[in-house]
Amino acid sequence: MSNRKKQNNNLNNTVMNSSKVKTQKNLSALLGLALAVITLFQAGSVKSNESSDRSLTSIEEAELRAEIDSIFPDDGLTITERAYAEIEAEQTNYVKVFNANNELVAQGITTENEELRRLVNQADFLIQVPGQKYYRISE
Repeated sequence: MSNRKKQNNNLNNTVMNSSKVKTQKNLSALLGLALAVITLFQAGSVKSNESSDRSLTSIEEAELRAEIDSIFPDDGLTITERAYAEIEAEQTNYVKVFNANNELVAQGITTENEELRRLVNQADFLIQVPGQKYYRISE
C-alpha cells in the first residue's frame, strides 16, 4: 500500500507541476486580483458619491429651514404653545347652519350660543373656509 501511495504522490506532483496547471493557477490569481481591484474602486466611488450627496443634503436642509422660518415667523411661541393657539382659533370659528332648502337657520360662534351648538350637532358638515364652517340640516 505504501508503494501505491508513492505512485499517487509522484503522479500528483507531476500533474501539479505541469505548465498547464501553473498557467491556470496564475490566471486564477490574476483574475482574483483584478476582481479585488475593481471592487475597491467601486467602493471608493460609492463613498465619494455619498459624501457629495450629504453635502447636497445639507444645502437642501439649509434651504428648507430658511423656507420654514419664512413661513412660520418667530413669534416667541414654542411648538406646543403655537398648537394650542391654533386649536383655540379653530374652536372660535364662525358657523353657519342651513336647512334642507339651503336657507340660513342660525349663525354665530358655537361656544357662545347653546342653540347653535345643538343645531351644529344635528347638522352635516359641508365645508370649511378660513374662519367659517358651513353645516346643513337634512330633514
